[in-house]
Amino acid sequence: MKRRQLTSDERTILSLLGYGADNTRPTAYLSSMTSLSQRAVRKVIRDLVIKYSIPIVGERTGSKRGYYIATNQDELARASGPLKNEIKQLALRNRALLFAQIRTDWLEYLSKGDQGNG
Repeated sequence: MKRRQLTSDERTILSLLGYGADNTRPTAYLSSMTSLSQRAVRKVIRDLVIKYSIPIVGERTGSKRGYYIATNQDELARASGPLKNEIKQLALRNRALLFAQIRTDWLEYLSKGDQGNG
């Protein structure tokens, strides 16, 4: 299997990431060091994980929020839980959208409560 070439942005972000949960790098930091938007930084990280199977995980709670490269199975497992919950929430949102009614009077409709709304 042929290895893909890292893009310049992928190479830069990868070089800025720390190894292990004690070495997180917040999105804002990565953005400021690269002049990429925070959204672009998240996309690059997503691409590094998906395209290259690099175990980059995000810490969303506590004082050490940010991304890091996992160095053991415990770090990978800790990162997996919140992702599973996010997937479940996205599935619920997707289902709600698939079955949503198209209306132009949502504020009025919801303000009436259960008084003959239909």
